[in-house]
Amino acid sequence: MSKIGILTHSFVDAYNGRLDRIFGGGLERYIYNLCGVIREMGAEPEVHQLSFQGSFDRQVEGIRVFGYPCTDMGRIKDTFNLMSEQAEGKLIYSSHIWTPLHYRKGSMGICHGINWDQPHLDTAQKNDIRGAIQHALDSLERIVTVDSHFLTYCRSACQYWDVDKVKLIPNAVDTTLFTPVDRPKEGTGIRILFPRRISPERGIIPMIVAADRILEAYPQASVEFAGEVIGGDDLCNAFRIWLDRHPDRSRILHRSYSFGEVVEVYRNADIAVIPSTFSEGTSFSCLEALSCGVAVVSSDVGGLNDLIINEYNGMKIPPSENELADAISRLIDFPELRLRLADRARETALAFDQSVWKARWKTVLETFLQQSFVTV
Repeated sequence: MSKIGILTHSFVDAYNGRLDRIFGGGLERYIYNLCGVIREMGAEPEVHQLSFQGSFDRQVEGIRVFGYPCTDMGRIKDTFNLMSEQAEGKLIYSSHIWTPLHYRKGSMGICHGINWDQPHLDTAQKNDIRGAIQHALDSLERIVTVDSHFLTYCRSACQYWDVDKVKLIPNAVDTTLFTPVDRPKEGTGIRILFPRRISPERGIIPMIVAADRILEAYPQASVEFAGEVIGGDDLCNAFRIWLDRHPDRSRILHRSYSFGEVVEVYRNADIAVIPSTFSEGTSFSCLEALSCGVAVVSSDVGGLNDLIINEYNGMKIPPSENELADAISRLIDFPELRLRLADRARETALAFDQSVWKARWKTVLETFLQQSFVTV
């Protein structure tokens, strides 16, 4: 059986030392789903990832996963190059293509969203990243991108002649699993959901500020933070302090959910908030909320622009706490707008059904598996 090695910075939860579970983020879910497609194509996936817990080799959810020690962030490039040397079979680089890696010939890459749209990166750093992306375009057989943001970046900032070099395959949602339910009648409270990891790029800071304002202004509102935390992280520690000491603590919930549990979380929500500040593709959280017929407030960052048309199927705003609080307030104050957006949300999700994603990936993998294997 042919092997395909997937190289990534994260899959099982090596952040918190829970190597028996897949970390609950979008990247990890994507890799898990891709492993399923690879198996359907008659090949065997193996995942190679960075580890903050030392070396490991284990089976998780039926997938063999190898961990490579990397406690020094300055050595990520070296660790990825070690993965390239040791992984068997054909390779898919599923993260860090913005780093000038030593790619094995005949390999593929995936861009899960531009992460160099961070405001603190200076011009020199962004120019170095442009060089790394050009190197990836020159070295890899193909790069799959989850959003049009990266495709436009490559066309505008880099040079390549093959129009199929960058393949757009947006993220997807299982619309048969993530389905709407009848909403309770007005007067039962407003449930606001933040289905994101507790991290700066996912917009936790503007969400905290907006939540303060919403909870004070609307006594019928509650807020749920449904996302992973990283032990020892300063921002996660600050979030826990804010949560524990909040005057409206009884109306704030935080919990991490497995992939199977998260469906009911969306179904119980009236408003889902996707306030990413940078590094965003076609967000799984956004697609899942849309598929469950939930009114969405999203920022206008990255691949979210591929999903949300402002005031048609959601509210789209700049990534700021004031804009975020205003949009949530408007959906609370005008329930007819909230319900109209929720109806169109479900229609939008159907265009991103997982069956379409699988078919597109199978076409890409069919060509990839037929290509001769090169080890140098």
